[in-house]
Amino acid sequence: MFKIGEQVVHPQHGVGKVIKLDDRAFGSGVKRQYYEISIPGGSTVWVPLDPPTFGLRKLADKRVIAQCRKILSSHPSPLADDARVRQSELAARLKEGTLTAQCEVVRDLYAYGEHKSLYGTIANFFRTTQDVLYQEWALVEKITVAEAAQEISALLDKSRKTVNKTKS
Repeated sequence: MFKIGEQVVHPQHGVGKVIKLDDRAFGSGVKRQYYEISIPGGSTVWVPLDPPTFGLRKLADKRVIAQCRKILSSHPSPLADDARVRQSELAARLKEGTLTAQCEVVRDLYAYGEHKSLYGTIANFFRTTQDVLYQEWALVEKITVAEAAQEISALLDKSRKTVNKTKS
């Protein structure tokens, strides 16, 4: 359970604040409990309490960011060649709801984009995942989003160099 006023991370929408817990009926007309999450920029996301909250989680702490630095600069994992399989596997990893899984997805897509063009759905997926990572990193480290993006890019460049070394 999240508390009203608590900052949370939604894997597709980014960092937001829990505004309230409310009974709502969407789509099927069946009332369920939802968190109302306010996302900066004026968006609102409704996240059901059950089934599990679709990756909604608390902000990471500095200890997790330290782990992420290692992940982002490490050798990437190969991704499936088939676009549907690749997208499904990456989405499943994000549903783990951890910052480390998010870092792995960003690292692996970054490396994949180095040798195959990212376009369409996968490019949007990469940008969204990367933007959410930047937002959370900036909040936890108390830096700007631009500074977070710069640090993450530098770490990803280190990861790329591990790939180039293994090819040599």
